Parts: sequence; C-alpha cells; structure tokens
Amino acid sequence: MVSRIVKDLFKIRKLVLSVAIFTGTILASVIGSAVYPVDPLKMVGPPEQPPSEKFPLGTDSWGRDLLALLLHGIKNSFYIGVTAAAIALAIGLTIGVISGFKGGLVDGFLMLVTDIILVLPSILIMMLIAAYLKERNPFFVSLIIGLTSWPWLARAIRSQVLSLKEREFIQMSRMAGLSDAKIIWEDLLPNMASYTFMAFVLLMSGAMIAEAGLSMIGLGVTKGISLGIILYWAQLLESVRRGMWWWFGPPGACLVLLATSLLLLSTSLDEYFSPRLKGG
Repeated sequence: MVSRIVKDLFKIRKLVLSVAIFTGTILASVIGSAVYPVDPLKMVGPPEQPPSEKFPLGTDSWGRDLLALLLHGIKNSFYIGVTAAAIALAIGLTIGVISGFKGGLVDGFLMLVTDIILVLPSILIMMLIAAYLKERNPFFVSLIIGLTSWPWLARAIRSQVLSLKEREFIQMSRMAGLSDAKIIWEDLLPNMASYTFMAFVLLMSGAMIAEAGLSMIGLGVTKGISLGIILYWAQLLESVRRGMWWWFGPPGACLVLLATSLLLLSTSLDEYFSPRLKGG
C-alpha cells in the first residue's frame, strides 16, 4: 500500500520537481560546507569584492566570504523551519485532536484560547517576544515562530476529527471498549497522516519566511547565520542601492526556492490526496 502510494506520488511532475529543488538546495548546503570549509564570520579578504575565482560569491562590507555565509545560512534556515514546524505541529495537533474528540466544555475552552491567539497579529507577538531576548540563537527563533504559528492548524485538525469521529470504524472501536487514547492513536491519527504531513510542509515554509521577516526588522538570530540575517545585513548596508547584487541576490533566491518548493510540494500532495481535486 505504502509503496504504491509512493510510486503514484512520484508520477506527479510538480511533486518530483519540488522535492528535487528542495533536497538539492539542502544537500548543496551540507556538502558545500564540507567541501568549502571557510569560516563564514571571519574576515578573509578585502571588503565588498564582486564574485571572483577566489571568492565565488564575493565578499560583504566586513570582508567575509558570502558563499560560506550562504551555505551556513541555508542550513540554519532549514533548521529553523523544521524546528518551528515541529513545535507548531505538536501544539496544533494536540489541541485540535483533544478539542474535536472531547467536545463540550473542553472543546469550548480550547477553541477560545485558539481564537484569542488567532486574532492577535502573530508578527506583533513574535516582535514582542524577540525584543525581550537580547541573544537569539536559531532554536529560540524557532521557538518564537512555533509558539505563534499553530492556531490555524488546531482549528483545521479539530474539523478533521469532528468528521472522522462520526465514522463507523470509530463507533466500532467505542463498542469494542477501546480507550479514548487508543482510538486517537490507532484510528484518528493514521487517518489524518496525509493532512498532517501537508500541514507540516506549510508550517516549514511559513517558518522560513517568518524568520526572514523577523531578521529584516532586526529581530532575527543574533548568534549564528540564516538567510534572513544575511538579507538584513545587505539591507543595512544598502547593497541594493549600491548595486552589490552578489550580497542580496543569492540568499534571496535560495529563500524563494525553498519556500516555493515547499508550497509546490504541499499543493501536489493536496491534489493527490483530495478526491475532489483529483476528479477536477
């Protein structure tokens, strides 16, 4: 069954393209860092040099190698995306499942909390939290994004559970005397696996973009490198106005590639698993 689904999925050209772009970018970063072991934060040459044989992507205003910065930035942006998505998924899935399955007062309370967080501007919450953390490593930035990204998922998962819990196989499990925890673990979660994975992909894409947004206003990582913080430095030193395309171009292109490939992957999965879209 699983092997058939995998074979069918890889017949979808958009999915193959999105996976190839995403994995290719990440692998290039991982392998490139090993093949090109230059300290990204060390001054290695004259400042603001254009691409050359010695510096393939040139140098920034501090004489740092921009290729080394880019390779490390991709890895950290990927780490932030995965970590933030995992945190948001864990919170949203837990609240959504419990709310939809239990109903009543539990449902009302959890949805009230979710709605309160949902209506608050997430970027404002992230700004307030980040502003109080003077030293922000990639994990703290991931935590900030993850803690503010789950409400929409909780509501979506709740809707899925409300639909599934009325199905015959759930009623049969209840009649068999299975506990709520066992029904959730063995019946509900496997039936939401495809949707959960699509949600994780969307959360990862959103987290990478959110990190870049925080960095562009000076609230990104302070310890470490990310694509967002490279763009922040480029903005701060007016690289666009000064025509230093090698500083802002590559990280911007990589961020767009990663985010677009994840969105394309999510769309492809949605088309495969949604009978309505497949039929259309």
